[in-house]
Amino acid sequence: MALKAQPNRAHMALARLTDHKPGFMTLSQNVDGLSQRAGHPRDKLQLLHGSLFDVKCSDFWCKYKEQNNFEDPIVPALAIPTDEVDPTSNETRQAKELDISDVRVQLPEVSDRDLPHCPVCKTGILRPGVVWFGEALPADVMATVENFIKESKKIDLILVIGTSARVYPAAGYVDLARAKGARVAVVNMDRNDEPASGMGDGDWFFAGDAAQIVPEILRSVIGDTPDFSEL
Repeated sequence: MALKAQPNRAHMALARLTDHKPGFMTLSQNVDGLSQRAGHPRDKLQLLHGSLFDVKCSDFWCKYKEQNNFEDPIVPALAIPTDEVDPTSNETRQAKELDISDVRVQLPEVSDRDLPHCPVCKTGILRPGVVWFGEALPADVMATVENFIKESKKIDLILVIGTSARVYPAAGYVDLARAKGARVAVVNMDRNDEPASGMGDGDWFFAGDAAQIVPEILRSVIGDTPDFSEL
């Protein structure tokens, strides 16, 4: 279902920026995989809440992980049910997925043997590599971000795109970047979504659609940004 969404031009522009600015790093709270599909290098992309398209073993002792698994469905048993139509008719080609959020939709039972099992330990069930409620943020990602900020002698700019920047620890990165000399550029539809510490002298607020604004403010650095469909 998530694969029906396509990366927009903001995703594309940030991915292109990594080619022009080696010191650029993206910190994302999104789990939708759109940055990866836009071609954003994983070593320049820190996913604070993980990704729906990373999978890992649910067994506590097993450390198996896989990145960018866009197989849909990951196993046949987890395919979203579709409208029942005559399989010999032309309507089969137009069968629509049912809305599985609707309690009236009957879901087929899935046995344990049909679920995706870990290829390493053979017993654990594979799960999305996202941070669920009650789980800690990924330690390796947090360490990478902290080291990136700590080891940077100077940070010129921090872009705060499509977030209220009021939920910690991510919100704290604005002030950490400011302490390294960064100016802040906020891109948001809601003019009230300023960082928790507010806007400072020399900061910018671009009110509007990030898909339109981000490619424009980066054009002098990366050139024109194509749509995902043009690739």
